[in-house]
Amino acid sequence: MSMKKVFNAFLAFSMLLGVMLFSSCISNGNDEIVKSYQLTIHLKCDDDLNLSDASSVCVSWNNDKGQTDSLFITKDTTVTVVQGMYDFVVSGKVIDEANAYISGISNVNVFSNSTVTIPLSKVERSTLIFKAIYTTGGKLGYIKDSYFEIVNNSDEVQYLDGVILSSPTGNQKGPNAWQSHGIADLYSSGSGCVVAFPGSGHDYPLQPGQSAIISNDAVDHSKLAGDGNHCPDLSQAGWEIYLSDINGEIDYQAPNVDVIFNNNVYMKAFGLGFFGRAYFLARLPKNLTPKEFASDPKNLQTIPGVTSNTQYLMIPSKYVLDAVDIWSNSSSTHYGTFLPKDDAQGVLASKAWGGFCVRRKVTKIVNGRDYYQDTNNSANDFLNNQLAKPGYNPTSVDQ
Repeated sequence: MSMKKVFNAFLAFSMLLGVMLFSSCISNGNDEIVKSYQLTIHLKCDDDLNLSDASSVCVSWNNDKGQTDSLFITKDTTVTVVQGMYDFVVSGKVIDEANAYISGISNVNVFSNSTVTIPLSKVERSTLIFKAIYTTGGKLGYIKDSYFEIVNNSDEVQYLDGVILSSPTGNQKGPNAWQSHGIADLYSSGSGCVVAFPGSGHDYPLQPGQSAIISNDAVDHSKLAGDGNHCPDLSQAGWEIYLSDINGEIDYQAPNVDVIFNNNVYMKAFGLGFFGRAYFLARLPKNLTPKEFASDPKNLQTIPGVTSNTQYLMIPSKYVLDAVDIWSNSSSTHYGTFLPKDDAQGVLASKAWGGFCVRRKVTKIVNGRDYYQDTNNSANDFLNNQLAKPGYNPTSVDQ
């Protein structure tokens, strides 16, 4: 073999060896060899949490070299990473609970094949909540000027699609029939209708800090109610509850929410509560629409212990986004409509017929955006006897 061929063969071997060495080690530019290792991500759930009950479980990490990455996982997963110190964050959604999310953090030093164990816990987050509720009337005998304002209290886009608004009778002095029969985690619809936002999941976004107003009638009630009224102008409300069974009901220009259930077609407005009532927002699991839920006989009940054929739509506590118990201000005896985790204590009702609402307290204002108090205790979270001003944004923090 000629010297030229020997040299070429040696050169080819040297290049192959260099490629092989580079495939297992990486230089950081300072002659330091950075190795890669196998890292197993192990998710450890609390006793009240199963990974199979979660969706969109995302693991994100960063290392001491400023590198970041993430992936969605459904079980223990092994990834290849370079050596270094790592911080991990896990987030996800509990499928069957409206306000429940998955959270976890951990860290690990990777200088050999390793495992990082990330403990996961279930946390409750405030997302879509009531900002204001006005049902006390702006003029005696005038009943259709009520409204419900819902605000996105989170820092992420939330969707109104499929959110249910229901109104148990509430304003209790003792346990209701269901509570007396040991049924505390299901909330009845009360007399009248239950409504829900239309949409297939992402049709009606609500940006952080933004609110939506549902009116019984989307019209200027200050003009319709006649002299001496304190009724609000709801002509700019984003949504309306149109009850087609009511004689003389007018369908105003605002888009209609869906009436998914009605056990009293003679009730002329949704959720009448001039001296107190209970209200809640709920979101069902994905792939279950409000209309499907309301049409399932398993979700309907008659009043326990009473010989009546009237059925009520029963919604589990775990689907509740927010609940507000409004108690009569003329009574000193009250009993909660909801479980303490949904609403521990009610707010006293505003004065009737004066155009007053209950409004949630503002805890901070950041760059002009209000953040609202949500401790699941309406007595602490709300102020009563507030002027009914749809869309009103306070300019100071409530004390």
